[in-house]
Amino acid sequence: MFCFKCGGNIPETASVCPLCATPVQGAPQTASPVPQPSAQPGQPVSQWQSVPAMQPVQPQAPFGGAPARPYVPPQTDGKATGSLILGILSMVCLGILAGIPAIILGHMSRKSIRESMGRLKGEGQATAGMVMGYISVALIPVILIIAAIAIPSLLRSRMAANDAAAASTLRTVNTSQVAYLTQYPQAGYARDMASMGPGSVDCSIDVNHSSDHACLLSAPIASEQCIATNWCANKYGFQFAVTGICVENQPCSDYIATAVPLQMGASGTRSFCSTSDGVVRYKRSDPPAAPITSVEECNGWAPIS
Repeated sequence: MFCFKCGGNIPETASVCPLCATPVQGAPQTASPVPQPSAQPGQPVSQWQSVPAMQPVQPQAPFGGAPARPYVPPQTDGKATGSLILGILSMVCLGILAGIPAIILGHMSRKSIRESMGRLKGEGQATAGMVMGYISVALIPVILIIAAIAIPSLLRSRMAANDAAAASTLRTVNTSQVAYLTQYPQAGYARDMASMGPGSVDCSIDVNHSSDHACLLSAPIASEQCIATNWCANKYGFQFAVTGICVENQPCSDYIATAVPLQMGASGTRSFCSTSDGVVRYKRSDPPAAPITSVEECNGWAPIS
């Protein structure tokens, strides 16, 4: 006879399988003759009383194995989730500050998942966080290279724009000087920037215009502080001045308009000057520390072609 569960050989007289302890179906029930005394004196006692059949033995795991554990679904590793979040932040705003932690957590999570024997999951999240972290770290050299190329070019473009704006301002000064000479021939050319500016008067009223405040230029280059010996306020990274060539009690016969960068090589690359001939000239080195007072000195600079 063979056991229906494990297939082991069972003796004919056995009631359970000797290998897996499974009760044998259809096994004969035997009674053990055991003498039982009478419950009360004087009553006849039967010589034998049958014993109940043997109770079936609870089945055990075959071959002495441990009982099967209940199934527990795998849990997502927290480090994998953290790596994914940090990876996203590294790509959006934080860069390397979140990229390096994303890489570290990603490696730790992948190791934990491999060693968990299926109890943990989230390897895809850890891998994604690692990839984004590596990308954010790899972008740093690229950004530095781009910055090294772009920043000097932007600075040169800015200085070129400042140079062009300063030269254009001197052309405006030349135009204003011609208008000043036309309106106030008894004064000749304006002796400084302040004479062509608004001063403290209301320039919308024509009667307020005078040779002292002709309202031909606006602040900051034509404020009341812009007299012949002073540089005017910063504009386009340059400082400006106008010095009239004047003789006491006579009209001013000429003037020198000067524009000098506040920081040579940073806010501009050239100094500029112009006189009554209307030609704007420049000089690349040794900017004057004070406004030019000689027409001959300005005429010695190279004209803008």
